[in-house]
Amino acid sequence: MGIKAVGVQPDQNVNFPPDAEIVFREWAVNTTIITNVVNTRVATRLPRNAELPFLTFFATGGSLISNTSDAAIAGVVFQVNCYAGRWGGGSTSQPDYATAYQLANAVYEAAFKTGQTRVVTPTSNTAGVIVGFEINSAPERIEETETGLGHYQLSLTMYYRGTG
Repeated sequence: MGIKAVGVQPDQNVNFPPDAEIVFREWAVNTTIITNVVNTRVATRLPRNAELPFLTFFATGGSLISNTSDAAIAGVVFQVNCYAGRWGGGSTSQPDYATAYQLANAVYEAAFKTGQTRVVTPTSNTAGVIVGFEINSAPERIEETETGLGHYQLSLTMYYRGTG
């Protein structure tokens, strides 16, 4: 007599969620309300002397929604930073709070309106479905002393899953 499996067994065919940062960036650079402000200047870090405005983001944490579910849906928290203005040194920087705020609001609105969106990257063929976003904090102005740029920040949780 063999060993009998009891209880909940994982479905080996479930597509596990891919890299959240790849999915988020691809969503951002393919969302018109965002690209109308920033074009494709979206990355995990702000390059020194980058063309502005610029959107940065990074995953601050997250987890699977339910470890016992038949669907592997993850919730990943992102901090999103929106920069605008003119680079300079000391008092020569010129912050552009209006454009930084416009970009932050574009991300805010796009996240609010996104649901069941399939995302596929053309270069890495990473595929996922964004189920939706939870807005953890609305855009807030950050006094940027280091760069002298206009800076707004918000926090989002992206719920997404892998796709076949």
